Amino acid sequence: MQPLILEAGRHAHVRERNAPGAGVDRVDVALDQGTAPGPVATALRRAIGTHGGEVLTRDAWIRATHPETNRTTRLGLLLVLGIALLYTGISVADTTVMAAADRARDLAVLRLAGATRWQMLRLTAAEALTAVAAGALLGLLVTGVNLAGMWGALALLSVPPTITLPWQALGTTALACALLAMICATVPAALALRRRPADLAGIRAQPSGPGRSHHETSRGKPPTVGP
Repeated sequence: MQPLILEAGRHAHVRERNAPGAGVDRVDVALDQGTAPGPVATALRRAIGTHGGEVLTRDAWIRATHPETNRTTRLGLLLVLGIALLYTGISVADTTVMAAADRARDLAVLRLAGATRWQMLRLTAAEALTAVAAGALLGLLVTGVNLAGMWGALALLSVPPTITLPWQALGTTALACALLAMICATVPAALALRRRPADLAGIRAQPSGPGRSHHETSRGKPPTVGP
């Protein structure tokens, strides 16, 4: 029966039927406060003798069993991440440009109602930033639900993890999306507002004088109906 020491002083035992044929591959030694590690390490090496074991500190054992990601793997991960971010930026830009093009007539109506060009541009930028903020909040909500499920599953195994979010990377990504959305929304709107508002709104002036349409009637007089 092999002892297994868990966190917070809890103990459990792994019997042979749980791991048949498994031998001891690691022994963790914890020192009391104030104990010098040098003499203890020397005594452990003397005790191991010729059995083929080795004495490692915690940091040395972590470096030996969990090597850091090499340069090639990191470059591959950065390449995949870069492609994902590139297509995400294209999607944000494409959606924002199409939405701004569809709002051209609405902006023209607001111009005819008395709004200035700069007010329209500020309104367009505010709408783009609102959409980005809503997307960021929804993304954080989905991430929180996912992390809560993983935390609960690991907690059932008596290994509750500490959740750490890369706030700097998340903030940089949200800021980049906001800047991209604002540019892709205001530039098409500025180009559209250079045209006459009446043309964008689809309003045509009625002809006057002898060329007026026969469907028009004079104000205040009902149309004359013959016998």
